[in-house]
Amino acid sequence: MQKKLGISLLLIILTSISGMGQEKTTLLKGMVKSLKNDVSNLLIVNLNSKKSTITDSLGLFSIEVKLKDTLQISAVQYQTKEFIITDTIINQNLVVINLSENVINLNEVTVTPYNLTGKIDLDIERLGIKPVVTSSSLKLPNANIEVMTQSERLLLEADRGKYVYYYGIALVINTHKIMNKLSGRTKSFEDMIARDENMELEKEIISKFSKKKLSESFDIPEANIDGFLTYCLIQEDFPSLSNKSTTEVWKYLKIKSVAFKEADFFNE
Repeated sequence: MQKKLGISLLLIILTSISGMGQEKTTLLKGMVKSLKNDVSNLLIVNLNSKKSTITDSLGLFSIEVKLKDTLQISAVQYQTKEFIITDTIINQNLVVINLSENVINLNEVTVTPYNLTGKIDLDIERLGIKPVVTSSSLKLPNANIEVMTQSERLLLEADRGKYVYYYGIALVINTHKIMNKLSGRTKSFEDMIARDENMELEKEIISKFSKKKLSESFDIPEANIDGFLTYCLIQEDFPSLSNKSTTEVWKYLKIKSVAFKEADFFNE
């Protein structure tokens, strides 16, 4: 009888010691790691005690835990991770936790309140973009006077005036204009102006549609978009885009992208 009583007391004592061990609070120190994303300001929660903390700029944190508590680490950019506190974890000087990136695959994205689809062909018409307010639309004085480019000023200087002037009975020939015409100087300035206008038009296209968007929409490698735009630039009908709407410009580029790919320029 006494032997049984002794065994029972021993079991009670061991159970109490075990229970006390589980109730003992320890300050756990850890570090969160990731190969790609930032590890600062991640939420660390003790699901048992409801205590929480966040990681610092290096991913380091410290939190009070007890044996068999469950810690949860969560952030939008990572998959939520939970683990149970064991003796092995408590005995470590620093617990290192590796997180996995949270990749969300979306079948469709609708941007509100404009109900956009992500497809430029449809969204341009849905947006109903209003004309940009300019000095002309505000009817400001001299609003319609355009600043001449350097090429335009050179052409004006080379081709200024008439070929022949009459002063009373005297006849004056504009040899400056004639010589520039015969030497090809006037034509070179005209070509420079045309080239400048095409380059400006190309810049407008890139500002409206990024190279990345053109690459994704037309299935052309982004590294070859400059070549595609150059291909468009040398087309005879390219200057006509200056008077086209955004929708018409997009349709033009779409048609030219087919011809560009058929010509297989980017594989040469």
